[in-house]
Amino acid sequence: MLKAIARLLLNPRHLLAHRNIFLFSHMRANTSLFGHILGSHPDIEGYYEMHIGYYSWKSLWRQKLLYLESHKPKSTSRIYFDKLLHDYCVVAPDIMARPNTQSIFMMRSPDKTIKSIVGLYQKVDPAHEYARVDGAVAYYIKRVGELVEISNTMPNNYYYLDAEDLIERSTETLDALGNWLGLSQPLAQEYQLFNKTGAPQAGDPSDLMSTGRINKIQHNYSDIDLPMHFLVDADKAYRSARNLLAKNSSNQVVSGQLGMEK
Repeated sequence: MLKAIARLLLNPRHLLAHRNIFLFSHMRANTSLFGHILGSHPDIEGYYEMHIGYYSWKSLWRQKLLYLESHKPKSTSRIYFDKLLHDYCVVAPDIMARPNTQSIFMMRSPDKTIKSIVGLYQKVDPAHEYARVDGAVAYYIKRVGELVEISNTMPNNYYYLDAEDLIERSTETLDALGNWLGLSQPLAQEYQLFNKTGAPQAGDPSDLMSTGRINKIQHNYSDIDLPMHFLVDADKAYRSARNLLAKNSSNQVVSGQLGMEK
């Protein structure tokens, strides 16, 4: 941690910078793209999943030190970002209640999400349960239910975002999100590549991430078969969770679209 401490001392503003943005989502929901867009902004540090929980103010310092051990901070940054995609990464109510903590919820509809999970694990860990459709569906249904449970404990307003809008309605979505976050300048559709971009356990390893900008053309996963009975169950969970998350959020959902993908 010596490198992180030295970087803090060279950037005194980071000693007192305790503003945080948390993204609550699930795997394969364009969260790596989202993190890179935020992490490339001059106000924000952080772009990948740190796989830690936040239990008290000490956890916020742990996040900062872990991040600064591998990254030199921007002179203009004042916010730390992390994304939480699994149930073992929790944020305590006291952390979420802080006036300088902002929370965002993001979900992607089930068809491409589940196929993407299966496709990823078939490449990196074929023996994992998520390399099978039934395992990926079970994770998805469980996780979207957890997102609703987390939202019910939110003491502050939060922002809900359809993951598809990040791709399909980029300008409107990023402008609205940047305004809600109170950033010093708009979020851009281009982003930086960092030393952990595409690294194991840090985010999306696909070639799309290496382009440095939002791509309208996405993988279609046509080689992965998702039986209809699995899709029906996942879509039911998605529609229920999305309705509740959007209803209780402090913004209007951009797309306003609901429906099972064919």
